[in-house]
Amino acid sequence: MASQITSQQAPVQESFSFQTVSKRSEILSNPVNVVDMIMACEMVELTGQGSFNFPNYPEANKNFQVLYFKLTSDFENLKGLFNGLISIGQPQGVILEFQKELNTYTLKFYSSNEIAAAGYFSKITKVISEEIRFKKILKKIIENQKAFEAEGQLLRNEIFA
Repeated sequence: MASQITSQQAPVQESFSFQTVSKRSEILSNPVNVVDMIMACEMVELTGQGSFNFPNYPEANKNFQVLYFKLTSDFENLKGLFNGLISIGQPQGVILEFQKELNTYTLKFYSSNEIAAAGYFSKITKVISEEIRFKKILKKIIENQKAFEAEGQLLRNEIFA
């Protein structure tokens, strides 16, 4: 007599090697220096920097950093996107502002928040880089579509001429 195994008797266990799918995020492995990050970024030009501590309150042991930069001429046309991204919100302890009258940006943070400031700046520049890449691809698609339509029109002209 053959016995049948039902799903009640032998439960099927589904196991996957991953539980969620997400976009890969970059992990900052070595200590981050925001000044070096800004200087290495082709989108912006560092125009000044400053730092100060609070000598009247040495027990606070806080060092405040201020970095001044502007968008390079190649990326000046993306100022609206850059300003929009910084207006969405900023991490706790990091302030990024645009001074319209000087056409410059200031990034302010305590040294203890340098990793958050670096991550925030990196995230903004990455979004802008992805936007630039998207626009290049879209432009190429539009050019290809126009070329295809032009070839089609030439063929129609040849056929019906």
